[in-house]
Amino acid sequence: MRSLIASRLVLIDSDPLRREALVKALSELGSFEIAGIATVAETSSAPAPDLFLIEGPSLSANDPGSFIVPNPFAASSIPAILMLPEPTSEQRRLALRAGYTIVLAAPVPVRLLYRRVAQLLQNARRARRRAEAIAARSAAKRREEVSPHIASRADALLH
Repeated sequence: MRSLIASRLVLIDSDPLRREALVKALSELGSFEIAGIATVAETSSAPAPDLFLIEGPSLSANDPGSFIVPNPFAASSIPAILMLPEPTSEQRRLALRAGYTIVLAAPVPVRLLYRRVAQLLQNARRARRRAEAIAARSAAKRREEVSPHIASRADALLH
């Protein structure tokens, strides 16, 4: 998928075997860079990603989701996928409220994860292009509003 070309993903998972297996499986499917790291603190040393994949804690079915920590990257507006083992509807709802873009049941089939990553990256790029177009239009409109004043001042100085 075109949206994954040259994309950077960061996988945060404390289990090194699971992390390496997922990095390898995703790398085989797509042509993108993926950094597998163990903790959120290690993200500062990784290049700025286009998307975060976060392996969440194991929660029991009767746990309402009190162990779901807020998305540590919510302020960056970078999409974040939270993967929880067999999440309940309530746990999904709480994770979405905590700032995660989507919640998937772990283990996630690699092809499904690949498609969801591609979809999120494509949506993020479209949103970024829309924001840039709106900013360009508003800048052009501001220039048009300022131009008549500059022209009338120039006329006054010449006469």
